Amino acid sequence: MIGACGLTMQIINNQIKPEIGYHFRKDMQHKGYAKEASIAVRDWTFINTPFNTVYSYMKKDNIASAAVAVSYGCKKLDEFIDSENETTVVYGITRREWEKIQNIILYKNSLDVY
Repeated sequence: MIGACGLTMQIINNQIKPEIGYHFRKDMQHKGYAKEASIAVRDWTFINTPFNTVYSYMKKDNIASAAVAVSYGCKKLDEFIDSENETTVVYGITRREWEKIQNIILYKNSLDVY
């Protein structure tokens, strides 16, 4: 087992939201696994659920997790002081933003055919 990635319902800034979480062993980090897994979970979520936004959240100093969120299409949406009195940052991607990404992928793939 190198790690885990999946969709869970989390309390984020006092609201229950669908969250893509990822945790990988230290020796498996910075190899693209979190990005690849998060993209798969993001796509599955928008294809199979009614959620219009999915989120990832992390402590403000967790630069690597923030980079993963950005790599699967998220933008910074919020930050707040959490129950541990630390700053938590919230990233998210909307269904509309995801659809734009899918259209770009389809267009690029159509160019490869010619």
